[in-house]
Amino acid sequence: MNKSSEESTKKVASFEPREQIMDTQMKTSSSYIDKMAPEDMTSKEYYLDSTAHFAVHEELLKDEIRTKTFRNAIINNRHLFKDKVVLNIGCGIGIFSLFAAKAGAKMVIAVEKSNVIEYTKKIVRANRYDKVIKLIKGKIEEIELPEGIQQVDIIIAEWLGYSLFYDSIIQSVIYARDKYLKPDGIIFPDRATMYMVGIEDREYKEDKVEWWSSVYGYNMGCLKNYVMREPLVDTVDKRQICTDHFPIKTFDLKTMTINDIGIDAKFRLRASRDDYLHAFVTYFVAEFTACTQRTVINTAPGAGYTHWKQTVFYFPDYATLKQDEIVEGTFSCKVNLENTKKLNFDIDFQFNGQIASLHSKNQYFMKVSIIFAVEQKFKIVCYFTNWAMKRPGGGSMTPEDIDPCLCTHVIYAFSEMDNNQLTPMEKHDLKDGSQPGFFERFNAWKSVNKNLRTLLAVGGWDMGMKDFAGIVKSEKTMKKFAESTVKYLRKHKFDGLDLDFEYPGVDWRDSPREDKQKFTKMCEVLYATFEKEAETSGNERLLLTAAVSAAKVNIDKAYEVDKLVPVMDWFNLMTYDFHGAWDQNRAHHSSLNSKDNEKDDTMYIDFAVKYYQKLGMPPSKIMLGIGTYGRGDTSAMPYTGFKGESGFVAYYESCIQIVCEKMKETWDAKQLVPYIAGPYNQPKAGVENVRSMKYKANYIKQNNLGGAMIWTLDMDDFRGQFCCQGKFPLIKTIKAVLHGQVKLLPKEKICSSCPTKEYKDFKPQTQSQTTEKTTKKPKKSKRDADTPTPEDVCEELKDGQWPDPSDCKSYFLCRGVGSQWGEQKREVCYTGAYFDPNEKTCKWIGLDKLNCEELVEGYENPVAGVTRSSNKGDDDDDDTDDDDSPSDAGPTKSKKESKGSSSSKSISILSRTTSEFETCTQEKAVEFDPVQDPVNESRRIHEQISQEYCLVDYPSAYRYQQQRRLHEHPSISEQSPPSYNNTIEQTGRQQLPLFSSIRTIPSTTYGYQNSPVVNPSIYTAKPPTYAEIFLTSN
Repeated sequence: MNKSSEESTKKVASFEPREQIMDTQMKTSSSYIDKMAPEDMTSKEYYLDSTAHFAVHEELLKDEIRTKTFRNAIINNRHLFKDKVVLNIGCGIGIFSLFAAKAGAKMVIAVEKSNVIEYTKKIVRANRYDKVIKLIKGKIEEIELPEGIQQVDIIIAEWLGYSLFYDSIIQSVIYARDKYLKPDGIIFPDRATMYMVGIEDREYKEDKVEWWSSVYGYNMGCLKNYVMREPLVDTVDKRQICTDHFPIKTFDLKTMTINDIGIDAKFRLRASRDDYLHAFVTYFVAEFTACTQRTVINTAPGAGYTHWKQTVFYFPDYATLKQDEIVEGTFSCKVNLENTKKLNFDIDFQFNGQIASLHSKNQYFMKVSIIFAVEQKFKIVCYFTNWAMKRPGGGSMTPEDIDPCLCTHVIYAFSEMDNNQLTPMEKHDLKDGSQPGFFERFNAWKSVNKNLRTLLAVGGWDMGMKDFAGIVKSEKTMKKFAESTVKYLRKHKFDGLDLDFEYPGVDWRDSPREDKQKFTKMCEVLYATFEKEAETSGNERLLLTAAVSAAKVNIDKAYEVDKLVPVMDWFNLMTYDFHGAWDQNRAHHSSLNSKDNEKDDTMYIDFAVKYYQKLGMPPSKIMLGIGTYGRGDTSAMPYTGFKGESGFVAYYESCIQIVCEKMKETWDAKQLVPYIAGPYNQPKAGVENVRSMKYKANYIKQNNLGGAMIWTLDMDDFRGQFCCQGKFPLIKTIKAVLHGQVKLLPKEKICSSCPTKEYKDFKPQTQSQTTEKTTKKPKKSKRDADTPTPEDVCEELKDGQWPDPSDCKSYFLCRGVGSQWGEQKREVCYTGAYFDPNEKTCKWIGLDKLNCEELVEGYENPVAGVTRSSNKGDDDDDDTDDDDSPSDAGPTKSKKESKGSSSSKSISILSRTTSEFETCTQEKAVEFDPVQDPVNESRRIHEQISQEYCLVDYPSAYRYQQQRRLHEHPSISEQSPPSYNNTIEQTGRQQLPLFSSIRTIPSTTYGYQNSPVVNPSIYTAKPPTYAEIFLTSN
């Protein structure tokens, strides 16, 4: 034995087995595992024996560049293998040993230390190579070759690791070479070269580092420097490369020693174009030099996918390169030979360019686990409105109708202000005696989905800026507001605050110019207060978000974007209501692109998103606003009865209009949105559908935005009653696209026939529908005889909103008088409100205070001077349409159809299962009586897995829905609840293993039988991926 052989033997002999490096418990477990058969192992033992997992070998086998290169190197060089003795180190499942046997080897000695060798034996026997392939369990440093074999002709070993040396067995190969390989022997592969390139990667670098600024509400920014020091293993796009490729070091296994393991070399990179340099990337090229034809494994960016990928090293700053400029420095990689899952890197480089200079020295650590690139998790932020329950029949939505698995965040809209403090907008928000309020029922869903976060929104279109002035009067009032807000949110169990002040600094919203800066200051005070409270209490920091305008004219006046970004978790862009009945533009209210004939138009989604980014808003903090409704001229969108507003329809109402009212749907290929129009050439109205949701969700993905903001849950077909697409079809489409669940996409086609029963049951009947046809004309009321018609009022008083002298709860709406599309009608305010003649709007006062004589006392009503025309027909004065559309463009976030109190029944919360989505934890159904069983002590009962993800109906829920429906429609006969089969009770409970169910490995791989490997009776667990294996502590 030569000197190098003695040296390597001495060093390797001093190595402790990898398991012995672990703590006492793992050391004991490992030694115990080595003596066990796989079928006798528990889940924990199976986990510790990492290389026994089928998923590891499945991933390697499916790496075609790796496996096919080895196969070609062996099979295409039969002359090298014929009648030779081959040593396969770390044979795993045995694929390389099978290749060698097929190439004509006399004997293949396959060595494997893990328990997977028990299955390798079955594979070898199944393929009838058991006389050629000799399997030995153990480490190469500890085993003895079969009797009579002193040396081998060829060594096959995949000694290549991540970044070449991570988890590599190179020292074992050197040991075997020195002890067993003949002087003229061959190693497959025998040479590898490490390369380095520079890349531009600003967006991913920002996301990777800045993500730590707020993690579930906590500021973890102190970790940024440490995060930067951990290399990322990821697939790099070759288009990101901005320098040439530099070979750092070449390793030749025929001559190298253990002392040669590692790198300490200089590098010199030349810029291939003008660009920015954000990171260095390393990769390797491995060679089989003994082959007749050049055979290599190339892991360079763009060379094809391999499980090794590339290793990315980010540094804190960046360099601005001009073509042909030089970046040079040193690259060091130190390998821990006792544990190759610990690598230390040092990169010291200097750059002196025409534009800038940079000297950076950074240390990196690759320990225990490899950091893989994680697919971006898009947020789905949904608004729930506390007035939606006031809608009739099928349009009424309560907290129990929420699907807790659908959205990542749900925002409760709205709260109001009183004395610069948050206060409920509706009486039913808070607890009423023994009945829980909407706040409590809304937040109860967090016990079902542990990952769900809820926020409370303050403001809205109706509130406007009237209470903002008091909050920002001084820094003292801002702090008072912030401190009281923390207490209020914690008390009612919200996780954050959503600011919806529309709009600071915008004159036509009665907000002075200086409110722009005051809004920024208020946000800074809120953020600082939330931070301080989290630090002292140990709670997650409360989230802080803002709903912001998407109209350029408002953006410029309202927001200091660059100053808001550091203190806001994200921004909800209200990229809808660009157009509506209030303006003369018939364009879609939420189109992705502009019309061809509107070259100067800024009222569309793509412009708003790009403009905010130009002002400094990072894409990850942009939630693209998506409305689940349509807008158009009032004549284009007839009243359906649910929302109480013409010219504005929920998605489920548009389904009714298309199917029941025979309206025609068309698609605008330029704007990527649908329109509907009546059968008699009425104006088109812009709506949404499943197809437009796909385009908008894909836009979010393509532009790497933070996610989607949905306005609102209650305007989707949340019960699946009217569109024949299941529950929440629009929001489910968004989630399916963003989360890659294509198989869960709802169908695009809606009902082919009108849902007659539901339409009749839930569509409120008008006076003309309920009045009996008789030979006698109904007697006119006093108001009918004395009050002028809308046409009379509008003809004399022109455009405006004019109080009805006969009823303080109603008013005349006059728009576009004299034009083709003019509108004249009588409107009624929502319950508990009256029409304020001075402010020209409906104002809530309460039923107990609704005294018309007192409210309008002293006001000289101009309508009183208008006389009714004798030739005008009778109007339907009992029309209850409620059109709160603003005269100026404004978001829908204010359309409260009614206000007032509501009675609550015994509540049944629907729990969801999580077989297909990780956002919900697996929980049982929750049924409780608010008096006997509070939310925080609710009993868990029943469990029923449904084919529809996260949506389950239970007998208790069915009874509740029946009770509510009978209460609303006594004519409907009570039906028996459907039968339910409890899956758990039928099958019995199983002790779940560490991983979920295993998939059957194909019966053949590269032509070899694998069927003996699969034994479902032994394993119910799916082996972990490489990422899971690398998380094993050592």
